[in-house]
Amino acid sequence: MILPNPDLLFDRLALHLPKVPVWVWRTAAGAGLLAATTAIALHHSWVGGGLLLAGTLSAGAGEAVARRDGKPVLPVLPLGLLAIPFGFALAAPDRGLAAMFLMFALTVLTVLGRGHVSVVTWLVAAAFLTASIFPDHFSLLAYIIGVIVFISAGQGVAREWR
Repeated sequence: MILPNPDLLFDRLALHLPKVPVWVWRTAAGAGLLAATTAIALHHSWVGGGLLLAGTLSAGAGEAVARRDGKPVLPVLPLGLLAIPFGFALAAPDRGLAAMFLMFALTVLTVLGRGHVSVVTWLVAAAFLTASIFPDHFSLLAYIIGVIVFISAGQGVAREWR
């Protein structure tokens, strides 16, 4: 089964977005993701989930506008998502190992994917949103998503070696 890439949806949406510079979208995405990390760390996971959603949507819209305008696409979303597990670990230190595992998996995916935003990146964002709603299940979600991310990174390496 092939999953549709949300970037295609954002590319269609970019045609209807106001003419705002790309850096504004990227700044909003980074600020939203960092604010989400802070809210989650301070035990306000629902607020963090809302900020995470706003940051993710800003990142998607910003990169779609960048593609539309012919500007370079930056890995704002993958890099911003690296901070979210840290917020969960700060909120409950017993989640630290799961957070580190997921952060390592995301780092490998970002480096091997050369910052490319893939369907897996969007899946990770959705998992973080789910973890914001159910913070007690973060560790289980982190391990499951971490394994999926490692598999995706391995598949990317295998495609490169063919």
